[in-house]
Amino acid sequence: MTGNNKYHPDPSFSQLDLWGNKHEVQLEDFKVAREYVRSLKLKSQTDWDKVVKSGKLKGIHIPAHPDRVYKNHGWKNWDDWLGTEDPPEPEKQSSSNVFAAPAGENLWSSTVKSKWMNFFEARQVVREYGFEYQEEWELLINGKFPEREPLPDHIPGNPDQVYSHVGWKDWKDWLMHTDKQISYTEFYKSRDFVRSNRIADKGSWRNFLKVNTRLIIDYQMVLPERPHLEYRDSGWKSWEDWLGNEISYRDFKSTKKYIHSLKLKNRQEWQAFCQGQITHIPKRTANIFAYPEIAYRDEGWKDWNDWLGTARTEEVASTPPETHEIIIDCKCKGRIEHCPDCDGKGYYTVRLS
Repeated sequence: MTGNNKYHPDPSFSQLDLWGNKHEVQLEDFKVAREYVRSLKLKSQTDWDKVVKSGKLKGIHIPAHPDRVYKNHGWKNWDDWLGTEDPPEPEKQSSSNVFAAPAGENLWSSTVKSKWMNFFEARQVVREYGFEYQEEWELLINGKFPEREPLPDHIPGNPDQVYSHVGWKDWKDWLMHTDKQISYTEFYKSRDFVRSNRIADKGSWRNFLKVNTRLIIDYQMVLPERPHLEYRDSGWKSWEDWLGNEISYRDFKSTKKYIHSLKLKNRQEWQAFCQGQITHIPKRTANIFAYPEIAYRDEGWKDWNDWLGTARTEEVASTPPETHEIIIDCKCKGRIEHCPDCDGKGYYTVRLS
């Protein structure tokens, strides 16, 4: 039995929860649950009851009454559940029969003592190495990190196979604690940002991350140290593609002139243009930087109004129209000292706009 199977929930749940439409309770497969419980090193059922009452099982999807919930799904007794009984010596098998049965079926059965460490304990040890990717793991087990403590003999080099039925999820889960797993910025957005920084080559990448920490934070980017591993399944092609080293970018003046012709109104529309979300104008080509304020900061960049051409529009709109004045002779001919039209000057002016 593999994967997460739906069992009746723990009897401590109410009948309303059990048969109503409020929610479904999905518990761990028996073998996975037992493997986790054994990693707790409990000595008795009393210890188990204390763990249940402490709330440590909350969110782990293991029932408080496993003897009832797993009654027909693998349950034997409390010693088997807690791992407090010594398994009987397995019968001797000829070398031809040792691998006859699938490893997943017998590896963690109570009658066969495995040479491998309990999955949850092994994972805890592995997470201390601080690796993030499967490739790093493979280098470790192949002795490519001589300065690091070697992997203990009772932790397998192929955990995805050994623990496939008893806790294995994926390499991220195996190598990193959930709280330490990093959610990196989406590939294409990251690549646009990286290209705009005009990084010379692959060898300059780590130094860029180190020197430009403030810039990266200001733009709310989360960039991986090893992008070729992080993005291998989400768009990665090569370091040249990532850095944009083989692209012939347009110069600042000609690009700005072209951008003016698009008549984008603000930075939000610019971002939509960069993402291809404005359908009535051509899509941005690879030779136009998505972050021109970074790419052209030393080549003429002023501000967004200048880049989009909105500064000129605002300037024209704010300039008062030209005016003209004409002189008209007053009817009083200047004979009335306090004439309301000319104030005794004999003429007055009219402004035409």
